[in-house]
Amino acid sequence: MPALNFKAEFADAVESGEKRQTIRAWRKRPFQIGDTLQLYTGQRTKNARLLRVEPCRMAMGVQITFAPIWTGKIWLGDWSLEPDAAEAFARNDGFASLAEMAQWFEKTYGLPFDGQLIMW
Repeated sequence: MPALNFKAEFADAVESGEKRQTIRAWRKRPFQIGDTLQLYTGQRTKNARLLRVEPCRMAMGVQITFAPIWTGKIWLGDWSLEPDAAEAFARNDGFASLAEMAQWFEKTYGLPFDGQLIMW
């Protein structure tokens, strides 16, 4: 069962079911549809807490590019999201806006970002 750890800023949304997806860097063994996901916060600390156990219902490649930040593109597989869909996608991932998501990814991973979308 693959485990995913969430920063404290996302833990409440994951636990409540408001956040039902995450974007991660590629792993040696990518997530697959049907995997049982263990969703944690504080993993590998004495404060570790299991938030949910959910089946993976979607796993696919995602690319995020922003140059400049407000004209970003999100690619899901071969599809580029239109601006309204990209805004909704960012909100579904726990961000208030696409601009906030862009800033977070720029700071955390750098852009462009190539990884995997995991939905439960």
